Amino acid sequence: MTIRPEVRGIEEWLREVRRELHKHPEPRFKETRTAAEIAENLHSIGLEVKTGVGGTGVVGLMRGASPGKTFAIRADMDALPIEEETGADYASCNPGFMHACGHDAHMAMALGAARALASSSELTNGQVKFVFQPGEEGGHGAREMISDGVLENPKVDTIVAAHVAPLIPFGTVGIYLREACASADAFYIKITGKGAHAAYPHLSQDPVLGGAQLITAIQSIVSRNTDPSRGLVISVTQFQAGTATNVIPEEVTIAGTIRALNEDVREHAMKRLEEMANSICQAHDLRCQVIYGDGYPIMRNHEPISRFVAEAATEMLGEDKVIIRQPKFGSEDFAYFLERCPGAGYELGCSNEVKGITNMLHTPQFDIDEDVLPLGVELYLR
Repeated sequence: MTIRPEVRGIEEWLREVRRELHKHPEPRFKETRTAAEIAENLHSIGLEVKTGVGGTGVVGLMRGASPGKTFAIRADMDALPIEEETGADYASCNPGFMHACGHDAHMAMALGAARALASSSELTNGQVKFVFQPGEEGGHGAREMISDGVLENPKVDTIVAAHVAPLIPFGTVGIYLREACASADAFYIKITGKGAHAAYPHLSQDPVLGGAQLITAIQSIVSRNTDPSRGLVISVTQFQAGTATNVIPEEVTIAGTIRALNEDVREHAMKRLEEMANSICQAHDLRCQVIYGDGYPIMRNHEPISRFVAEAATEMLGEDKVIIRQPKFGSEDFAYFLERCPGAGYELGCSNEVKGITNMLHTPQFDIDEDVLPLGVELYLR
């Protein structure tokens, strides 16, 4: 592993920054303390800084000696509504919130790249934008920043984003050549019938029976209505009905999520879900309403840039440390940036069995091997 002296020189600072951010997690679009700390760091190294982008977002711009293309690095800022259980001396001081998805590490690495680059003479032409994004966890923060012009003035030519990943070990980099993350569309189904005493079911129009049949039928969208080679996941995660054992309720609600790696499959699955809901409810003399939430698009890396990242990582770590990853069904709003600008998102292994660091993202016990911080900075610089 080859890491330049400018990065080795800020390793302890990287840990301090990450831990300070970790201690003070803030939920989406309320990252005011976080944004202020980031802005202060960017100002201190001489960058042009803009705050309040897309809500609480921060953008730092570093200019080279002469005009040229603009490269962007994106780091997310928000925390999750999780009570931390790591027992670390830098554990969350904000009850009920935790950096359980590594956003503290992402911010520290982006700040580290800015600091290391500012102290060198490598940026001779062009610009680097450091994009600190709010509201990644369910807030469509990337979309908000784009609406606020983050990809313009100067126009961004390429954008990348690293994400720590406990599923691969420290010292490895995971690359998605094209499709990286699935779309995510929440669905909400309301089925209305006619309630009755449970002893007289013939007097009802039973929404529980219709809802149960619909849940079973939904699974056939994946197993019988789509090509199994074109990834699709549909999960029913909620079924709410009734308040008593002797009452057939008047209404049930069903909710869940559709995840797809292909836009045609995504649209087909949503269409079939509505058709099944309407048909089953009609058969049971029920009424139904299907509503979709504000979904996330498929995240597609641009292959030339993915391969460029892979080459840089191979040069730094060795070929055996670069893993070509298969698409996953989690969603990521970095997808909004990639819809409008060539770029790539990639993973940095952050688990370490020897150190006992093995817990997954979005859990109260999640932590990282902090040696990933200088590795991430070095890869950004390369």
